[in-house]
Amino acid sequence: MESNIEKLKFPIGKYKAILEFNFSRTVEDIKTLESFANNLRNSVKGLDKTDFKKTYRKGGMNIAQIIHHYCDTHTYAFLRTKHALLEVNPNVKMYEVSEFLTTPESNVLDVEDSLNVIEGIHAKWVSLLKTISEDDFNKTYYHSVRDKNIILHEHVGMYAWHTKHHLVHIGMAKESIKEKGKRSKQ
Repeated sequence: MESNIEKLKFPIGKYKAILEFNFSRTVEDIKTLESFANNLRNSVKGLDKTDFKKTYRKGGMNIAQIIHHYCDTHTYAFLRTKHALLEVNPNVKMYEVSEFLTTPESNVLDVEDSLNVIEGIHAKWVSLLKTISEDDFNKTYYHSVRDKNIILHEHVGMYAWHTKHHLVHIGMAKESIKEKGKRSKQ
């Protein structure tokens, strides 16, 4: 049973940090971040408010909460990138995902505001990442929960993974909509 839960939680596998810098891989990760906002918007096109309540697993975030979560965490990711570039190994602000999901704006079914923020943040973030030097990708920030330094290229790779991770969750939730006969094809 545990392996089934793990497969639902991490359908593309858990993130595995790659500490060795490879600029080509980082460029690919940046391309993933660049296409993300459009991919996200396309993944929810045609869904109605009832659909946004659907989850990919019992106890998991619903589609709307995933989008609001992306908004929160990718805003933090952008700011962590800037701190890493401007300070020497800064101790970045942490937050608890489950607590952030309790605020009122994280529980509305209208996701347009979050989608707009994601588009803006990703445009700024990708623009920044495309202009920094290869050496800058080896700068770090301190992650107090993990008690380790995170290298900027690892950070970019982690968020490229994160985009794919929850897009699969949205796809899984959409499959449950189709299986229940509400829609024929998405």
